[in-house]
Amino acid sequence: MQAANPSRPSALPKLLLYLAAVMLGGALLAPPLFHLGKGTHEWLSTAALGQTGLGTWLMKEIERAHFTRYFNRAVLVCALLFIVPFLRWVRLDRSLLPVWRPLAQGLRQWALGFLIAAGLLLALGLVFLKMGAYQLRPEPGWLKFSEPISAALGAGIIEEFFFRGLLLGLLLRTMRPQTALLWGTFVFAIVHFLKPPEGWQIPDAQVTWSSGFVVLQQISSSFGDVDFLLAEFATLFAVGWVLAQARMQTGALWASIGLHGGWIFGLKYFSGLTHHQLGWLPWIGANLKIGLMPLFVVLLTGWLTLRFLPTNRLQAAPPVGT
Repeated sequence: MQAANPSRPSALPKLLLYLAAVMLGGALLAPPLFHLGKGTHEWLSTAALGQTGLGTWLMKEIERAHFTRYFNRAVLVCALLFIVPFLRWVRLDRSLLPVWRPLAQGLRQWALGFLIAAGLLLALGLVFLKMGAYQLRPEPGWLKFSEPISAALGAGIIEEFFFRGLLLGLLLRTMRPQTALLWGTFVFAIVHFLKPPEGWQIPDAQVTWSSGFVVLQQISSSFGDVDFLLAEFATLFAVGWVLAQARMQTGALWASIGLHGGWIFGLKYFSGLTHHQLGWLPWIGANLKIGLMPLFVVLLTGWLTLRFLPTNRLQAAPPVGT
């Protein structure tokens, strides 16, 4: 593995500034986006389009959307808008990204990660069912695989390309491998941790121009809840650490995409079959990604997977630019 280039300025401050801009931009954009949605609903209720299948579906979606959903969409819009100037700022080039070949070996690594991650997580869910922490829904959809699979493939590919491909590649360019891995994992955990408390909402009638900053305040309050911090942030950090280790060991994204997708598939599939019964934080949470027991399973998954993956550390970091 080549050493980082100390003459290059660190990409970390630029990355943190990008994330801060995305969150602040989302807070500012969320209220007008909310009022645009409500205005669209009012217009559809009197327009001919509102009587069509598409119009009826859109009106129902708007009715179900609370302000926090608009906040999440506003953050996503800002992330997409700001990504182009950010990539120009950090001088993106192909050397930041890991290799994809050979294809057959990559697919085997993907399958290994997916099966171990999904299998162990669903096994944990079965244990939770036996313990009484969860209960099967009245009519569980045992064969409803479409949503879990699509979510697993979509999020697995997109997030791994960004976090373990681009982001980790940027950090490896100016940091030692373990330092880059640590900071990349921290950013991954923070980004997934930045959400309002479960069940918290701002009533529609109370939404103002500053409501986005109220959401940010609620998000920051989560860091004061020790049980929640241990239950969710620690698990997210472990997930990011395992995924980064898989990328570093193999020099490719196949295994991390498989692991990420397997965890999402197990989480979505189990959530579709069951509902949470008991609150046993910090050990067991409202889903399979919250709690110290899921944390142990994530670490076990990483240990098992890394034992079976090949080592290709010469390609674990991208070439250092000149």
